[in-house]
Amino acid sequence: STALGSGQCPAPTLLPVAGQAGLGVVGDPGSAAGIFDASVVYPSGAPGGAMAYSSVPDQHSIRTRIALSATAGASYTYVAEVNTPELALLTSSDLAECPGGFCLGYLISEVSSLIFDATDPNPATRWKLYAHRYLAEANNRLHYRLGTIVVQTAAAPQGPWTAPRKVFGLPSPSPYTTSGAQVDASRLAGMADCIALSEPSALWRPERIDLAMGCVYLAGTTPKIRIVRVRTLDHGRTWVGLGTVMVPGDADCLPGTTPGASVNAADLFLGPDGVEYMSATSSDPLYHGCAVYKVANPLTGQIERTASGAPRVVRTIAADTGQFAGACTFSTGGGGYLMSVGFLDSSRPFRLFYAGVTAP
Repeated sequence: STALGSGQCPAPTLLPVAGQAGLGVVGDPGSAAGIFDASVVYPSGAPGGAMAYSSVPDQHSIRTRIALSATAGASYTYVAEVNTPELALLTSSDLAECPGGFCLGYLISEVSSLIFDATDPNPATRWKLYAHRYLAEANNRLHYRLGTIVVQTAAAPQGPWTAPRKVFGLPSPSPYTTSGAQVDASRLAGMADCIALSEPSALWRPERIDLAMGCVYLAGTTPKIRIVRVRTLDHGRTWVGLGTVMVPGDADCLPGTTPGASVNAADLFLGPDGVEYMSATSSDPLYHGCAVYKVANPLTGQIERTASGAPRVVRTIAADTGQFAGACTFSTGGGGYLMSVGFLDSSRPFRLFYAGVTAP
């Protein structure tokens, strides 16, 4: 292993991806560029599980779909489309980003996180899907800042699902980002300087739901990303901020990472030992795989660190070719770690692969 501060970096689990098609979804009605960013709910011993994933016809038409499995994640079958691109004209005072004072494109949902909220007293809202919904132009110019973190709910993974509802917005040059949002995230602990939020990951526990998100902020004039965490004790009616849980440099264990790189794409999960973990990736802006950390204090959301403050890394996972890899998701009953891998120079660049590891 190699050093990260005064911590240690475990040798990576290398995932062979060259020449491999990756996980497919039976009956998927068309994802020409592939599927990506899976989120799995598959409890150990359960007769079946559900997977939310991004379907990518093209970069400005991404939408979320649901597939079910009765084979411990070995195969999935398509059952529902949860959201679709929505034509939108957004006003903005940032004329560099939106010449003429407006941007025209499609609101798309991606990087979704699926949970089953078993203790929600309303059966109609027990399945919850969180996602980043933002504006993508027809020429594939992406406006991450012109977006919000949204939620959709259903009684069953097959749906029907409610329309996306804004949960977390941030002040921006466009009124769209706070108009109608449930929470102005800039008022939450540790999030006053965030200029965009992305890559939400939800974790259900009987008494709470936690959400980890990437917070884009400016270090001088340079955009950087850290991971923040928020919590609800009433199934999403109110939220409190837990502050920052990971900072740039915390994922430097991943091979090929530029030292001090941003950290993003968190995935909160329970291991088969019942312990809370979080995986994340370095972003420079290439994703270099997934590093896994134990959550030392579930009350605060902080990961385990050494006496010097360096993160203790439980495991690292990367593509054996060194190509774009991440985010990851984990499910105890559904095959362990599932990683997104980008074949960015191919006609089907978005693919999912099992890492062959079923324990943290």
